[in-house]
Amino acid sequence: MSTLDLGAIYSAGFEATPTLNDRVLGIEFSGTGDMNAIALLSDYLKQVHLEALRLNVTEVACDLQKLVFMNSSCFKSFVVWIDTVKTSPVRYRIAFKTNPNLPWQRRSLEALRRLAANIVTIETMA
Repeated sequence: MSTLDLGAIYSAGFEATPTLNDRVLGIEFSGTGDMNAIALLSDYLKQVHLEALRLNVTEVACDLQKLVFMNSSCFKSFVVWIDTVKTSPVRYRIAFKTNPNLPWQRRSLEALRRLAANIVTIETMA
């Protein structure tokens, strides 16, 4: 397997940090996905997809436990990414790890799961 060729991103109050463990690409998101993060997140998720394909991963695990808020425009970036994976000839799973103390995550991410139930899973962390 190749090494990870995807860096972290930082913006005012928003971060995403990648890791690679065997055939799972992990991305830890933290901060606030607000107006300042929209373009950065959209571009980053395109890079995540290309890296997942290059590495032939089985899963991209998105840890959202430290993401306190995400606006609808950032949410749309995830919708576009999931749709890209859904229509790709090579697919991988997308797993969201959520924080039970942030109710918006449960409501919003359920909509993502329904968008592609065979690709998206949601795990509430303790």
